[in-house]
Amino acid sequence: MFNYFFGSDFRSVEYLRVLYKNNVNIKVVTLNPKPTGRGQQTKANPVEVFANKHNIPFEYFTKDAVYKDMTKGLCVSFGKIFTSSFLNRNNPIFNVHLSLLPMYKGPSPVETTILQREKIAGISIFNINPEIDGGDIVYRNSFKISESTYASDIYSEAINIFTNEFNKIVESISKLSLEDNLEISHTDKFIKSDFSITNKTVSEAKRMIRAFDVIGPAFCIVNDKLFKIHTYTDTPNKLPIQLVDGILYPSLITPAGKKKMKTEDYIRGNL
Repeated sequence: MFNYFFGSDFRSVEYLRVLYKNNVNIKVVTLNPKPTGRGQQTKANPVEVFANKHNIPFEYFTKDAVYKDMTKGLCVSFGKIFTSSFLNRNNPIFNVHLSLLPMYKGPSPVETTILQREKIAGISIFNINPEIDGGDIVYRNSFKISESTYASDIYSEAINIFTNEFNKIVESISKLSLEDNLEISHTDKFIKSDFSITNKTVSEAKRMIRAFDVIGPAFCIVNDKLFKIHTYTDTPNKLPIQLVDGILYPSLITPAGKKKMKTEDYIRGNL
């Protein structure tokens, strides 16, 4: 059974919730608060907030730490890469990766899965070693996706699988290494400019909006105003976005300086 959890952002929390419900003795390792926002105020990350709310003991990660009471750890969206010396000093830590490893190793498997128009997405759990996403795979599961699937749908389905298969996952860690013939591929870290749909085709823009609805969102400039675009519709509205080969109609947006809203509400108040 996992008795340590390593995580630091909102994508970590639901996995921590599963461990919390299955093991009251879980301990959390997370990252120090960082200054955020315009005021650069120090703010606890979502994992620390969850731990505090549920009285789960936690500590901040240091690269020289030795967790003597850790039997097995689970790592989800932690934000740090463990060094070889750290791994050698500690018991096994298993990582949740949202692709069918060894496909789409690296920082953006969900988004790349959508951008590459894959029909299958997945979740893999592996024993962390010094190679990036290269340890022995102990669990893997897949599910179908379509041209209407958003990244948030993949994240949600992955946690559903983890929740429903938790006992099977715990049992599988003693077996290690799944044999497969999948081709190794890698993903890159996206930067803000990658989220712009300017000069894209409509089909490219739709894929980007679906791919980046969690880590983005996608954005564009309309009439000299920046709009973040969370979802789109095929039903025409009064906020058409002219792209290379046609019109895109956003359905959920965040106008510059305003909160997220339905496009129809923005149109009602501004046009």
